[in-house]
Amino acid sequence: MSKQEIIKATLKKLIDSYSLKDITVQLICKESGINRQTFYYHYKDINDVLNDYFLNIHIDGLESATNWSTLIHAVLVYAGKNRQLILKALKSNNYNAVENFFNDKLYKKGLHFIQEAYGNELDKGDINEVAKLMSDSLSREICRLLSNPSELSISAIEENISKTFDGVLDLICENKKKKRGNK
Repeated sequence: MSKQEIIKATLKKLIDSYSLKDITVQLICKESGINRQTFYYHYKDINDVLNDYFLNIHIDGLESATNWSTLIHAVLVYAGKNRQLILKALKSNNYNAVENFFNDKLYKKGLHFIQEAYGNELDKGDINEVAKLMSDSLSREICRLLSNPSELSISAIEENISKTFDGVLDLICENKKKKRGNK
């Protein structure tokens, strides 16, 4: 395991027992057995570790997802397993790390789905806009699930989001056809 992986694993482990604001570089170094110089060689601060963690995490099933449902399912299963880490990052100054995580993991894959399904009917700007809407909406749903897991089930969220995106895409395509017809 690389030094970066050790540092990230230690941070993830400490999240279970401490609030993010109480985790210090000194604590990470003590728990991981890595000295401060090594920590600062790889990272400038704890936010940097968190950003690296979220941007480089592998989510089982994400790359092999072939539709909205499998994409959403993979992300929701990951979020459920890493609830404390995501919630604590959201409640801290590290909200951007979580936001970047969702955008990086969801936007690109969602963009691919939209291009495959609606590439002939939508222009590039519309495709990008819908992909952004998708990643933003999904991140909000995940945050809601993580905040109150008894309120929503994974299957209910999957169904809700899939229907929402299909409806939005169909509406955009219908509006495009109407505009073309009026010209």
